[in-house]
Amino acid sequence: MTVPDHEADRLSLPVDIDVLIAFAESDGPEVDAESAAAGARIAERLLRGGTGSDELGARRAVMAVPGWTVQPLAASSEADTTAPRAVQKQLDRELGIEFTRSPAGAEQTRISVHSFGARATAGDIVRVAVSVGGERAELLVVLYADDDGTLTGQVVTRALTMSEDLEISLLPGASLGTTHTAAVTDAVRCSLTAGRNAWRRVAKGLPAGDPVRAAIVAGLS
Repeated sequence: MTVPDHEADRLSLPVDIDVLIAFAESDGPEVDAESAAAGARIAERLLRGGTGSDELGARRAVMAVPGWTVQPLAASSEADTTAPRAVQKQLDRELGIEFTRSPAGAEQTRISVHSFGARATAGDIVRVAVSVGGERAELLVVLYADDDGTLTGQVVTRALTMSEDLEISLLPGASLGTTHTAAVTDAVRCSLTAGRNAWRRVAKGLPAGDPVRAAIVAGLS
């Protein structure tokens, strides 16, 4: 009997998905009551969410980040720890986003975002749109509250370098749907511990069979 593709994907997932999702807390600090409450709020907002279309038109503002070509410093060397790092920073007060891009070694790039103001809350997504080789792709960064309450997110990825032109925008977490599943899986895989835990909290609030939940589980596998 031929198993339909979507059934095959479902059958390939861990038998107890909840175990995989809950496993998060073992590779990072324990989640305190405040973080747990934030996770519950994220889940509630996601369950009230739409079908994947963009919501809240005020959040559709776009921040353009130009490609940045860094010239190597002739006087620097591997032993020269005083040489400045190649870091690109850009702030957009209208969008309420501070964006940072820097090399992370092994042909990887670190993307860090900090959100301020009233446009975003924990569980919302910073969408990084990039054109590579004539193809357009998106990189998703989930926002979570750090120790001092600042909304932040970070990924380390090979999907882009310092030289691509980027467009940064905000997506409500509840707007994620079937059109974002591949990007969600990639985002989970390139997130650091805090980001993976944030994605797990999102997954915990979604029902079995939800495509975003399945995409998160695939990234955690």
